[in-house]
Formats: sequence, structure tokens, C-alpha cells
Amino acid sequence: MFSLIIKKNRPHYRTIADLSTRDIPMQVMTVLFLSAICFHLGYQKIALFIACWSIIAETCIYRLSKAQKPFDQMSKDVAQFGILLLSFINAFVYSAPALILAADPSIAMKITGVLWLVGVQIYVANTWSRVPIFVFAMLLPTMLIMVMAFFQLPTTVPVASGFAHWSATFAFVVIFIYSSLDTLRQHMATQSALFEAERTASSQLAQLEDSQRHDALTGLLNRPAFDVALQVMLEDRTHGGGEIAVFLVDLDSFKPINDTYSHEAGDRVLTETAKRLQAHINDIGIVGRLGGDEFICAVHVDEGLDLMALAETLSKQIALPVLWNQRMLKVTASIGISSTGGLQGPLATVPSLCSTADQAMFAAKSAPNRVPVLYEAHLFAPRMTADDKQALIDSISNETLRPYYQPKVHLQTGQIIGFEALARWDHPEGGTRTPFDFLCQIYELGLQGDFMISIATQVFRDVEAMLDRGFDPGQVSLNVPEVALATHTGRQDLQRIVAARPAVAKHITFEITEDVFIARAAATIQASIASFRALGVRISLDDFGTGFASFQHLRQLDFDELKIDTSFVAGLGHDATAEVLVRGFLDIASGLGVSVVAEGVETEAQSQHLINMGCLVAQGYLYSAAVPLSGATGLLAKQQAA
Repeated sequence: MFSLIIKKNRPHYRTIADLSTRDIPMQVMTVLFLSAICFHLGYQKIALFIACWSIIAETCIYRLSKAQKPFDQMSKDVAQFGILLLSFINAFVYSAPALILAADPSIAMKITGVLWLVGVQIYVANTWSRVPIFVFAMLLPTMLIMVMAFFQLPTTVPVASGFAHWSATFAFVVIFIYSSLDTLRQHMATQSALFEAERTASSQLAQLEDSQRHDALTGLLNRPAFDVALQVMLEDRTHGGGEIAVFLVDLDSFKPINDTYSHEAGDRVLTETAKRLQAHINDIGIVGRLGGDEFICAVHVDEGLDLMALAETLSKQIALPVLWNQRMLKVTASIGISSTGGLQGPLATVPSLCSTADQAMFAAKSAPNRVPVLYEAHLFAPRMTADDKQALIDSISNETLRPYYQPKVHLQTGQIIGFEALARWDHPEGGTRTPFDFLCQIYELGLQGDFMISIATQVFRDVEAMLDRGFDPGQVSLNVPEVALATHTGRQDLQRIVAARPAVAKHITFEITEDVFIARAAATIQASIASFRALGVRISLDDFGTGFASFQHLRQLDFDELKIDTSFVAGLGHDATAEVLVRGFLDIASGLGVSVVAEGVETEAQSQHLINMGCLVAQGYLYSAAVPLSGATGLLAKQQAA
């Protein structure tokens, strides 16, 4: 008890070695205090014994604690046993004077003896609380002494005490009160520390839960959290909360930014895209990130909200440049929309909304001008089954997904001067399917690279077969996605195909869309185009004027051909604007020294308008639909015979 006064703010020790080495000052003070009290009360021999024993015992404990460290486990165990044994004896020595005090007839001494024992027990219990076996070794003797002391109390008749006795008792009472208050203070501090630990743990748990709900990069809801939030919105809807719409946003031309400028640039684009989506959606719904370059939004469809207008606004905002390291990075977005209004009754679930928005997004991605697409059940074929997906995968390897060839004709002579290779799927259940039926699934399954390589390989092989049979196929064009030009792996795959049949290269035209202008990988794309042109391949610019590209972009790339999109050709004869634009394309091509091909010619009137404007080459259903290799060679044979 008396040594509590000097243990204030001492740390809790975790090992016996810590006890023995760090506790020496307290033990010395304890011995001095005990000896002084015994000497004051007239027990000089006891005071001398306590002092001598304590010095010897504490010295041995100190030496044993030091002896633990450099030796093997057995030596450590022996040393620890010695420390415990000496501590056990020390507890008897420190507590034994209480027996004498309890047997003394002086009331003050009896009180002092009781305080002595209680104080020692409090001291042991509070000081050694982190080493339970040590507590047991010291508490057992003190409890035994306490029992013996209480039996000693009635052995003498209490008598009045003198000043000397009461002064010792007073000192014990003062120290006992101080020790009790100090113990209470420490308990309160411990309780406060526990509360603080609980608060910190709760805060950290909340942060952990929040991190598990949000995307680490953008701070948006992750997929599981978004699904939960969307489910809540749907449940509110059933209680009169109105319609819910889901927007699935996929960034186009994002991968080349990572490949060309680094992932840091890609992260900058993603975080800025997240901010722009939040700025327009947060007040009316929720925004999440599915992973990679895909985002998803859900909004309450209030009266007057135009979903297509909102989607177009989001598309325009995403297309704004993103500043990174003094460079202006740009991406565009393909957006698919699905609403509960289009999925009646039990079909309006989280999975169905996300799935149909996904279908609409892939439709938007394959649309010529990448406009947002709203899912309408009657316009979309049912999702492919697992068997259909496997069949599509197999079709690439077994080449039942193959190129068909649509002729390109000279308008004034009607002669076939080339073809465009268009993918068709000879489905195992019969019938020939167009890209509208399978292109979305190819993107969904991540087969774009395999698809491109398979079609390109077959086209080169087919052209070689035409040449071997003595036919002149002219220029055979095939679509090459922007990602194949903007990545080193895509370029190398195509270069291997070209290098395998060098004689065919001069008959091949790679058609690229205006995506190349917004891919932000200009240096890589220009290098790719230059390498293919060096191998003899021509470059055609397709769909120009249908998206975000400007005439200024035409100066950035070397190309050999400009294709007039079907949407402009369709307006000839009844849309003055279309005629002005077509004339403009023809003038630009003439000025740049490149050839022109008009797509989608379906009527004689359109053909005549193009002839009158000076266009030389066209393709479309007016002349022929896309036909397999046998049909293409048949057309060439017929023309050659004529």
C-alpha cells in the first residue's frame, strides 16, 4: 500500500524481466519506508532484517532477469522460476510486520497492521495486473498473512495508544487515502481510455465500412453498394415513388490513354468523369462505378425529366477535355438507358434494369454516331444464352463468323472496283446474322481482339485466293477499331497478318472511324498508320462528320480515302443540307488529293445525284448486298467475262 505513492504513472509491464529491471526504484523506496516504520515503532531487528533481505532478494532478481536474455529457453525458464520464488518470499517479508502490529495491544498498531495488509494487496493487484502469474505469486502470501493477522487481532486486549503509534497510523491513513484516490484516478483514466478506444474503433469501423461501399479512386458507390441503393429506390417506387431510370456509361477510347500516357492520366480522366456525373446526377439520384471505365447512374424520373436529353448532356460533359500535365485528354461515352417504365411488373428489378441498360449501351457503342440509346423491349433481341455465347466463341475459332463482301462500284461505268468486308455469322441453328445481332456480345465477352484478328486473317486469305484465281479484287477494305491502332499489341497483331501475305497488302484498305481523333493517343495512332502505309496498306476515314471530329482533325492523319456516311447519302434529293455537306466532302477530298466512296446508296436517284456532284465510287444495296467469298468471285467472274 505504501509503495503506491511512487508507482504513479508507471506503465503496466508485460514480462517478469520488465518487472525486475524497471521496478527497482519503487522497491528501494518500499524497503526504506518499511524499515523506517518498523524502526520508528521500536522493531529495530525487524527493520534491519527487512532491509538486508530486500537488498539481497532484489539484487538476485535483477541478476536473474538479466541472465534470461542471452541464453536458451531452459535458462530463461530457470531464471523466471527463481524470480517468481524470490517474489513469493518477498511478499511474506513485506507483509509479515502486519502480524506483529495486529498482535500489539495498541489500537493504533492494530489499525496500522490492517491498513498495511490491505495496502500491500491493492499495490500488488494494481501494479502487476499485466502479469497474472506474478500477481498470483505475490497475492497468495499476502492473503495468507491477512488471515493470520486477523487471528492475531484478538490475542491481546486493546489499550489506548500513544502519539508515536498514532503518528505512524496517521501516516498510513494519509498514504492509504492518497493511494485510494490515485487508484480511482487511474481507473477513471482507464475507463476514459476505454471509451476513447471504443470511439476510435467505431470511427475506424465506420471508415472501413465506408471504404467497402465506395470506389477507392473516385469515391463513387461500388457495384454492391450501388445495387443496394438502387434496390431501396425501387422499393420506394412501389410506395408511390415514381419511375426509376438507369444510365450505364462506358468510356470510349479510354484504354489508349492508359497505354500512351500512363495509368495516372487514366485515373485523372476517371476521377474527372466521376465529378461531372455527380454534378448532374447527385440531386436526383445516385452514381456508381462498376470498375474499369464503366459508370452507372440511377435517377428518379420526375415529371418533365427527359431521359434522352439528360443522357446527351452527360455525353457532352464527359467529352469535354481533361487537363493533365499540360495535355488535353478527351474521351467520349456510350450511354445505355433503361427505365422501370419499359420493364413492367416483376421485371423491374436491379438485375433486369442493369442488364437492359447494358444492352442499350452496347447498341449505342455500335451506333454510327454513338448517340445514347433507350432500351425498348421490342427493339432488342433477347439476351444470348450460355449456349449462344459458347457458340459465338466457337464461331471465331472455327471461322463460321466470317467476312462477306459488298461491292464498291464505279458510278459512271458500273464496274466493280473493290469490296468492303463485313462480318457475318453463319449461325449453327441456321441463317446468317449481322453485326447488330452479335457485336454487342463480342464486346461483352471481351472478344474484340480475337474477332478483329480472325476477320482480318480471313480477308487477307480470301483476297490471296482471288488473286490466285486470276481475279482483280481491287481495293478490299475492312474495319479496324481504333484500339488496334492506339495500342502496341493491336498494331503488332495486324502487322503480322500483313507481313504474312505482302503481295496482298496493296489490295487492302484499313477503314478507321473518327474515333482516332478523340482517342488522345495521336502519336501512337499516327505511328501505326505510317507503319501500315509503309507496308502498302491504304487508309480510309469512315463515318467522318457524324461525331465530334472537326475538319481541323483531317490535318493530323495521313489517309488515302474519305467515306461519305449513309446518313448524308440518304438525304440526297430532299434535304438541301445533306447535298451541301456531300459537296463539301467531295471538295475537301479533292483538295487533299484523296478518293471518295459514298456509302448506303439504295436508289437510282441517289446514285444520279452523286454522279452529278462528281462522286466516282459508291456502295450500297442498289448494287449488291454483302455476299460470301463465292458470291464475290462470281461477280468478278461475270464482270471479267463481260
